[in-house]
Amino acid sequence: VEVCSLKMLRTLGVLVVLACSSIYVSAVPKCIGECNSGDQGDYMCTSECYTSNENLLCSCEDLPFVDGKAVCKDKDDEECAIVPEPNDAVENEAGCRAACAAADDCGAYIFDQIINANRCRLIKECQSQQEAAVPTPCTDCLSGRNCHTCPTLTYTAGATNIHWICDSSGDAYNNEAVEGTKCTPTHRCQIDGDDEAIPAEIECKSPEGGSDMGTWSVGDTPFDEKNCDTQCPCSKITIPKSEDTNLFCDSAEQPVDDANGNWEIDGSTTCDVVCDGQIFIPISCKFNKDGTQTAWHITYGGQDITLDDQTTCFSCSGSNCEEDPNTTAATTKAPTTATPTTATPTTPAPTTAAPTTAPKDKP
Repeated sequence: VEVCSLKMLRTLGVLVVLACSSIYVSAVPKCIGECNSGDQGDYMCTSECYTSNENLLCSCEDLPFVDGKAVCKDKDDEECAIVPEPNDAVENEAGCRAACAAADDCGAYIFDQIINANRCRLIKECQSQQEAAVPTPCTDCLSGRNCHTCPTLTYTAGATNIHWICDSSGDAYNNEAVEGTKCTPTHRCQIDGDDEAIPAEIECKSPEGGSDMGTWSVGDTPFDEKNCDTQCPCSKITIPKSEDTNLFCDSAEQPVDDANGNWEIDGSTTCDVVCDGQIFIPISCKFNKDGTQTAWHITYGGQDITLDDQTTCFSCSGSNCEEDPNTTAATTKAPTTATPTTATPTTPAPTTAAPTTAPKDKP
């Protein structure tokens, strides 16, 4: 990041001097490939790591050998004892990784060759070439760093709750996703007029501030995994209380009464509207076919019927909704095959305001 400032110098005239300075913002080098668990349960990924001398924990070389062992020195060129088997550490990259996994405070490793000798460096953290102030790229270095897992997502049941599908083995609700895992929602919807209320993707990223646990993020913005299964709501709908209408819902809490003493449901539960104690009409909030919006649905005559977006009232008799000037009755047509065949209805079957004029006898 380059920061510039203006300095005004007055001599015989006015001279404007533009002074610029560079500010380096540290960033952990990205994983190249997957974050995998090793033999010791450590999670590491291949990454392009460099190190400054201050960042060095221990450097082991297989030349010269002392008492048949590779020599390990710390940043002050003193013997370091954090590698119990130096020969294994310098044998290959796998041995160097294993040595890092076993050593306290080791966050990354670099395996390379110097003067025909294998070298394994254990470092506190994976630094970029710029951060480590290394002048030239290392072309033969094999390096990796600790990577992290993110907390499990919290599952919330609901007919119109979105859930997350991830590009990793196992689901993120029962398994801690590894760094780099990306998840997409099962549905999208508009909430309070916001088309972007449900993010298109979330990602498990490496932590900041020394945390051991990764974080779920949308871009650079933290994402709350405990409240991830957002409900895509339907607008509230009124069920007028009347002699010919009753309501039963599957939730522990029954629907609330609105200001006029009628039932009001918000889509968080599935209910049955019961007409004259004879006809049960399920009503619930569901996703549309492309999974981008929700709407009220009823099941009538064996068919699923979507109510109009403007519907704010639903009743066995259309007149019940007409009595409330603040509501709009359902205008979705009922199926023509829904006319009862076992009994003559005392009330005409619904045609334009289903089921606001639903038959009173069993179909």
